[in-house]
Amino acid sequence: MITFEDIHIKDLNFTSYILRKELMNRIQEIAIDINQDYVGRNPLFISVLNGAFMFTSDLMKQIDIDSEIKFINVSSYEGTKSTGVKNDFDFGDWVTDRHIIFIEDIVDTGNTMKYLLDKIDKWDPSSVEIATLFVKRMCLSHEMNLRYVGFEIENKFIVGYGLDYDGQGRNYQDVYQLAQ
Repeated sequence: MITFEDIHIKDLNFTSYILRKELMNRIQEIAIDINQDYVGRNPLFISVLNGAFMFTSDLMKQIDIDSEIKFINVSSYEGTKSTGVKNDFDFGDWVTDRHIIFIEDIVDTGNTMKYLLDKIDKWDPSSVEIATLFVKRMCLSHEMNLRYVGFEIENKFIVGYGLDYDGQGRNYQDVYQLAQ
């Protein structure tokens, strides 16, 4: 029997939102699409840490085409609020003439992805696509093509499955939304 539980992180309460089984089913569908779209193209996956680590792990287990993966650390949240983009990396000629797929946990304002797309563009990749587990389309501040989307969600703060609240809650297998 599946049970739904509430969790408490620091000073906030969260309620069950998306169960792991549903996450795994959708990730499998995304992997199937990527496997079909990138046959013979040897894509370079770039996982945006920290939030995308669980999504990346489960997605990559189902990618059965030749590919490579790199990890970059970018942050744009403090607490439950979106902040300016912070990073500790730069792209280089390792992305030139490559088919790039960014793996992101969530796109809400789009500020992080816009920053990354602008930054990678000067290195002339062959193509750039985005795979995100979650998108809040009503919050987007930038127009962008999100090729592989797991779930379109409302403007709710979520934790679990890699997403955090002040560094905590990433370890939950399910996704939880902030209780009203």
